[in-house]
Amino acid sequence: MKLITSIILFLISISSFSQNDLEKQIEFIEKNIILNSMSDFEKIETDLDNDNDLDYIYLYQCSEPKCIEVYLNVNQKLEKVISEFCYNFYLYNGTNKDLVIKQNHCCGESPFTSNRVFNFHLDQTITKENYVLYNESYELFEPSFYLSTSYDVKILNNNYNVRFSPNIREYDEDESQFSCETKTNIIGKLKVNSRTKVLSELIKGNRIWLFVEIESENLNDTECHNPIDYDFKGQKLRGWISNKFVSKSKN
Repeated sequence: MKLITSIILFLISISSFSQNDLEKQIEFIEKNIILNSMSDFEKIETDLDNDNDLDYIYLYQCSEPKCIEVYLNVNQKLEKVISEFCYNFYLYNGTNKDLVIKQNHCCGESPFTSNRVFNFHLDQTITKENYVLYNESYELFEPSFYLSTSYDVKILNNNYNVRFSPNIREYDEDESQFSCETKTNIIGKLKVNSRTKVLSELIKGNRIWLFVEIESENLNDTECHNPIDYDFKGQKLRGWISNKFVSKSKN
């Protein structure tokens, strides 16, 4: 009986020590945030990675945009796994929690937004989506928008136009302010023989439009400014292309 009592007391003391250590880490993190913040911070405590301990999300005003920091609890040690600018974020709760971080491009009137989606599992951080989108690129944003299975196409013409909408028409100057050709919806130029992933299809008029995700290296940024501005590894561009001069890639 004495042995059992001793073991219980020992375990309680370890737990108490770990909790005190965790609180000191949180205190240190929050002191640093206060030093760098222009106002109060927002704090979310939740088990992001389903390992039965609390993780932490902080949002605070660090400059014109806000800053977001995410800390995973790894064996009672808080590891910073995300730290970047953010104008808005969404945390979708469920069996697997998805964290969506959005950041407008410079400057404030830019219609391009960085979209990054993270998932967490057992102390691991997984980047699920990482792309730049012109804010009006979705004309049909419904659950059925995406194909059940994406596929790749090969580009047959050099400097093939990528557009922010599935249209070919003249736009006014305000609409086309950030396009790379005056009064158009063109936001990129694809290199010949490059391959891109098709996420959705749309029949409009006498054309089939493809909503695609494009690797940065497949864009000709000498002919059109590459709208992927941030240094996020592997970030892609999403937009519309016609299917007129593409061929479906074989697996």
